[in-house]
Amino acid sequence: MYQRMPTRLKHIILVILRKITNDVLYIKVRFFITYKRFINLQKPKTFFAKINWLKLYDRNPRYTRLVDKYEVRKYIEEKIGSEYLIENIGIYKDPEEIDFNSLPNALVFKATHGAAWQIICHDKSELDINKSKKTMNKWLKSNFYMMWGEHVYKDVVPRIICEELLLNENEPCLIDYKFHCFHGKPTYIQIDRNRFQRHTLDFYDLEWNRLPFGLWFPPSKNTIPKPGPLAKMIELAKVLSKEFKYVRVDFYVVKDKIYFGELTFFPCNGFGVFDPSTMDYEFGKLLEL
Repeated sequence: MYQRMPTRLKHIILVILRKITNDVLYIKVRFFITYKRFINLQKPKTFFAKINWLKLYDRNPRYTRLVDKYEVRKYIEEKIGSEYLIENIGIYKDPEEIDFNSLPNALVFKATHGAAWQIICHDKSELDINKSKKTMNKWLKSNFYMMWGEHVYKDVVPRIICEELLLNENEPCLIDYKFHCFHGKPTYIQIDRNRFQRHTLDFYDLEWNRLPFGLWFPPSKNTIPKPGPLAKMIELAKVLSKEFKYVRVDFYVVKDKIYFGELTFFPCNGFGVFDPSTMDYEFGKLLEL
C-alpha cells in the first residue's frame, strides 16, 4: 500500500517537534515515527537515511545558491544555457512591490526560499490579490530551515519570484520529469502528474521502461508517453549533477521544449516512503557518502 504524505494533523505535530528539538534529535525522532526503527547515522544504509546524513553533515555553501529559486537561474545559464529557463516576470522582496495590473493574465508566484510555496494563476481576473499578498507575507516570514531542518535554506534571502505559467496539453498541470542522479549519473526518472488533484507518481528507467515501485503516491493507470526530448534531458541532467553525490534534477516539457524546474538535494525532506520498502535500500546502494 502507498503511504500518503503527512496529513494536516501530522504536519502540525511535525512542526511542533521541529520547534522543540535540535537538528539531530528531530531527525532521529521523525525517522523513528516514519519507519518504526532507529536511524544509524554512523553507517546509514537506506537512501533516506543517507539523505538525512547529508542534511546534517554535507554543508557545501554552494547549496544555498542552488536551492534559491531565483539565484539558481544564473547557475543554469552558466551550465546549460538560458534557453532552458522559464521566463522570469519579476522578483520582489515585498508583495506591495508587485504591480498586478502590469502582469500577464496567466502566471505563477513562488517563494525563492522554500519548497511547495506557490500560487498558480490561470486567469488574473479571478486572482484574489489581498489573499495572495497575505500568503506571500506568510512565506516571507518563514524560514524553511527552521521549519524542516534543511540547512541549505537557512541563509536563502526570502523573496517572491513571478514566472510565466506553462501548461501541458490535455493535462490539468505540468508533468514533472525528475531525474534521480547519483554521483553525476542519472539513474531513475520519477514522473509526477496531477499534483493538485489526483496526484500520481511513477518511475521509469532511462530507456523509458516502467518500473514496479512507487513513492508515496499511487501510480498512473496507463503508461505515460515517452517525452520527445528524453535523450536531451538525460544529457542535461548529467551536466547539472556531475559535481554532487546526489541531486534530483527536475524538468518540464512543453511542446517538446525542455524547461528547467529545480535542483533538489533532500527529496521528501529525507522521509519518503517507497513501495516496496526494499527500494529504499536499492537507492541507498547507489549513494556513496
